[in-house]
Amino acid sequence: MFLEWRGPGMRRVAAIGFGLISILGFGSTAIAADLAVKAPVAPQPFSWTGCFVGVHAGGDFSFDKIRSSGDFSSTGFIGGGQIGCDYQFASNWVVGAEGRAAWSSLTSKTAGLGNFGGVIIPTQFTVSNDFLASATARIGYSFAGNWLAYSRGGVAWTREKIDNVVTPPLLGFPVDPKATVTRTGWTAGVGLEWAFAPRWSTNFAYDYYDFGANDFFLTNSAPLVTFRGNLKDRLHTVTVGVNYRF
Repeated sequence: MFLEWRGPGMRRVAAIGFGLISILGFGSTAIAADLAVKAPVAPQPFSWTGCFVGVHAGGDFSFDKIRSSGDFSSTGFIGGGQIGCDYQFASNWVVGAEGRAAWSSLTSKTAGLGNFGGVIIPTQFTVSNDFLASATARIGYSFAGNWLAYSRGGVAWTREKIDNVVTPPLLGFPVDPKATVTRTGWTAGVGLEWAFAPRWSTNFAYDYYDFGANDFFLTNSAPLVTFRGNLKDRLHTVTVGVNYRF
């Protein structure tokens, strides 16, 4: 048996019911779409691929030796800048290259002896490394999303200011034979870098520099006053830096 409802009142009720169903359906769809738009997006892993420029500062330590004499050393401050590029591959491995240049306050002094015309005279020998630069390749491994541990090595340069002063003046002449030379050597080091923002990173690095044992020749303004020797020059640096990555 079927019941048939007729009349304008029932038609109005039916229309209202269908309208409510439509509104509820549209509303639930809009709410679902809104939730989908506002859903949190998972952070993308940091990529080390790209180039960078930055600054660094820290301390340096020298370990020097003059042939036929004892070792001597000193500590100082170092500060400068760097520029380079990295490429990340195989998910977590990073290769790159970096150039550094820095000023250094490092000055090492030791008691020495000078042979001036067959006369052995006590002197004060000084070597200053006031400039340090390097060009290195590096390889590293990225972990924990935005950390990079790496090792590097390459060629290095330093400017040595060598001085061997006699005090008081010898025979009335100021005796201070000196020379400025640029040495080429090698460097190797390790570091840890942390990307703390999309384009910024900070790093902590240790580097060793070896410029070998080299002969030097010092001259003085007074006539016939010269000094020859051999200097072995090695440096250690510990620095903290900040990079802006492109």
